[in-house]
Amino acid sequence: MSRAKHFNDIVASRRTVLGGLVATPLLALPGCTTPTAVGAASTVATTPAFAPVAATNADTISLPPGYSWRKLIAWGDRLFDTAAPVFDPNTLTRAEQEQRFGQNNDMLALFPATYAFPPAKDQDRMILCANNEYATPDLMYPAITAPSAFTAEHVSAIYAAVGVSVVELERRSEGWRAITNATPGAGRNRRITPFTPVQFSGPAARHPWIAEAARIVNANEPDPGGAPTDAVRCGTMANCAGGYTPWGTYLTAEENFDGFFVGSSRGLDPLRFDDPAFALDESSFAYPAGGFPAALAPRQFNIAENPRGPSLYGWVTEIDPYDSSSTPKKRTALGRCKHECATTALAADGRVAVYMGDDQRDEHVYKFVSRGRFNPADRRANMNLLDDGQLYCAQFLENGQGRWLAITLEAANAAAEREESPIRFRDEGDLLVRVRDAARLLGATPMDRPEDVEAVCDANWRGLGPVLIVCTNNIERGFEHPGSPRRESDRPTSAQNNLTGHILRIDEAGGDCAAEAFLWDVFVMAGDPNSMALTARTRGGPLAHVSTAYKGAPTISGDRFACPDNIFIDSTHRVWIATDGGDSVFADCNDSVLCTPVNAEGPRVMKRFLVGPVGSEICGPLMAPDERAFLCAVQHPGANDVAGTDFSQLRWLGEPATSHFPDGGDSWPRSAVVIVTRDDGGRIGD
Repeated sequence: MSRAKHFNDIVASRRTVLGGLVATPLLALPGCTTPTAVGAASTVATTPAFAPVAATNADTISLPPGYSWRKLIAWGDRLFDTAAPVFDPNTLTRAEQEQRFGQNNDMLALFPATYAFPPAKDQDRMILCANNEYATPDLMYPAITAPSAFTAEHVSAIYAAVGVSVVELERRSEGWRAITNATPGAGRNRRITPFTPVQFSGPAARHPWIAEAARIVNANEPDPGGAPTDAVRCGTMANCAGGYTPWGTYLTAEENFDGFFVGSSRGLDPLRFDDPAFALDESSFAYPAGGFPAALAPRQFNIAENPRGPSLYGWVTEIDPYDSSSTPKKRTALGRCKHECATTALAADGRVAVYMGDDQRDEHVYKFVSRGRFNPADRRANMNLLDDGQLYCAQFLENGQGRWLAITLEAANAAAEREESPIRFRDEGDLLVRVRDAARLLGATPMDRPEDVEAVCDANWRGLGPVLIVCTNNIERGFEHPGSPRRESDRPTSAQNNLTGHILRIDEAGGDCAAEAFLWDVFVMAGDPNSMALTARTRGGPLAHVSTAYKGAPTISGDRFACPDNIFIDSTHRVWIATDGGDSVFADCNDSVLCTPVNAEGPRVMKRFLVGPVGSEICGPLMAPDERAFLCAVQHPGANDVAGTDFSQLRWLGEPATSHFPDGGDSWPRSAVVIVTRDDGGRIGD
């Protein structure tokens, strides 16, 4: 059998094919041409020892023998003693939801109760930050029998169910548990919702769009008091993945904010005429996309009343989990797009790199490198590092090379002039508000929904060079191009979609995450490594290309999977992959978590570790610092039944809930954070 090797193992042979490209500067860079330099990680991960979990549609968490799970916290669980002890989803108000854990949790991050760098491995007190990406009205208010019964009060509570939840954890003899605070402000528990005061910082903080939208928001949202005078009461929402920093803050990434804006934009033609950039922005982000009648939603989310409102979202928001009275900051230097993640690594000289994916078809991968350097001895000195630096977009080349293109005002406007494009950027702030337009002009590579981007780091947060980029899928037909491979096909000259997704690996030049050049290769082609056919029938009917080979060599063996989304890289450099929509391709298995070594030679052995309940998406894979507990978020359990029918089509016909996770019986389904441990107390995966 042929064996798929990493790019660095085949550079020599590919140089022969590339001929005259052998002497190009990138291929001559130290660290790009030798596996030892880019594979500087001292630990070579081994295949995990657990027995893989069989495919299943069970309405529970399925695990290998010797592992157990339990609910850590779920939607509606109270964060404060001032909330009612028992959650009643039928009586939920905005005020009540603001004291309870939010819905549809996504990315998770853990912080030690006392900040230290690097953090100690053995912790008995932690702080959990969890994104609450969006709310699902069909999975709320079980007593409502028709969509027309929703009121403005219901909708206000639905908006309050999204954002971020921060909750303190403690480990007792029976394991980890969430703890409540007496009142808001009495501890570190908090909710940050679309109504919370936030500050805009960095080059775009005073952009005219943001200033106009901020006036409208603050006029419609009461001032809770205590916030800085320049705060905007727009909070954060559509929080998908994110990251955390070496100085102990949480980065939450705003993604599909278009779905929160409602109403009609038909009357905005004069605005489009006066400001063509608005029309481009409206088209790029496709707002408004919300389904509520405009009369029911908070007025600041009515596009007709607040046409610049979307400019308040699509940012990376930084939160200090150690100070519940602190005001979150939207770091505009990181650009505005549909951010899926914002993961950090330290460069060789101590600067901070932030990797980001823009989760939409044919969008781009970004990297920000701070101008200042991380100071491990002074936490406060690091608090504004993300306001000043250089933002880049990734360009993948045919020959396996790549480069980070600096997004600057001069370069973007010069590119627009060369392309004879009418797009122009007034200043750096305007460039960052419309960074998608700039990236396209500069030649960034369109990707198949780039989601999580994670660097392999050492124990002191320094990036070692390898970076994994997760591309969930692309339902549109297209041809292979750099960074977006296509599979073996019986019609090789025809365009094909990428329903199953893939993961790329890049290696930063010199093993330094501040580099402006890299090499790239396909790390994993998701699909079915055991299939004898090149295609398989999906649950919805269309055929999916399921080969896991790339350029004729298999990339994986073991368990099949589709639609990789969030990943976690443990201390021994095994990657844990959570899926989103894998059951739409392989109908016999709910969304899952799989594991494989980062540095192993292909085909990499893929082992299924966890399967979630029916209708759910698995998000935010994470381990406790000692790696004796595995956490993940179970989003929207019951959103569809085993046959794939959306609950939104079933509920209003009087059908019962399709899931009863996590409480079982005939309970109403709730998104939740679960914690997995080994029965013998050992390290996860060993």
